[in-house]
Amino acid sequence: MISCRPQLLSSNPDKSLKPKIEFLRSVGFSTSDLTFILSKNPDVFTSSLDNQIVPAYGFLKGILGSGEAVILITKRAPWLLHNDLHKKIGLKIGALRDHGVPDSSISAMIKMQPRLFLAHSDRFTEALMKVKAMDFNPSSSSFYLALFAILGMSKSKWEEKFELYRSFGWSDDDIFKKQPQIMNISKDKIRRMMDFFLKDPGLGLSIVSSRPALMMLSLEKTIIPRYSVIHVLKSYGLVNKDVNLSTIWKMKENKFLDKYIIKYQEKVPQVLQVYQGKTVVGG
Repeated sequence: MISCRPQLLSSNPDKSLKPKIEFLRSVGFSTSDLTFILSKNPDVFTSSLDNQIVPAYGFLKGILGSGEAVILITKRAPWLLHNDLHKKIGLKIGALRDHGVPDSSISAMIKMQPRLFLAHSDRFTEALMKVKAMDFNPSSSSFYLALFAILGMSKSKWEEKFELYRSFGWSDDDIFKKQPQIMNISKDKIRRMMDFFLKDPGLGLSIVSSRPALMMLSLEKTIIPRYSVIHVLKSYGLVNKDVNLSTIWKMKENKFLDKYIIKYQEKVPQVLQVYQGKTVVGG
């Protein structure tokens, strides 16, 4: 900590450091919380208590609703305690409110991605207007997930991903409006997922573009193993040929194991090996 901020050596502990620690303890920060925060970001020690730390704490508590929430967020993003938050993010919060985004959503946004509020004001406004123009409901989580997706990458990378989805036959609405988070997937994963879905006539574009949340799943850990299990069980006539794969892919792990592995393991001993081996069978 000292090597990062040598000026701490010249600080008066009683006049500079102690009041900051006492204030933070008084609002609920434990010793372990402070040790973690200060080791992660020593700038908190060199910030003004009255002009930065106290106003930042009050601002965050007003948005997040509780001191406990402030502690949690500052452990993830200690820089929040030594910035002029009214100046850095206050106007952006005001803009969100003006566009009908409720305080509960704004609180969720700050908890999830506080650093995106540091985006340049013009870029933030441009992204906000873009999401608004797409008719996302300001009260829905999709609104701020769409905003995050736009702010989280450069315009060039955004266009590259859009073009990649289009190259596989996706419509613009399918690409973004149904599941904004699919824009956060790497181009490599998009290619691997689409190569898998398009190689089987029984799957194809329609099953994934109509349910884009499937793109958020792991190909290796969920999509391929479960697909392989169902393929084997179909070959034995143990499950309906028209079984809904998208429902199976979205099942919780314990439910899938009970319904398709444990239930049929005696009749089809290899079903567990197929699942554990992460191997495509047929296709």
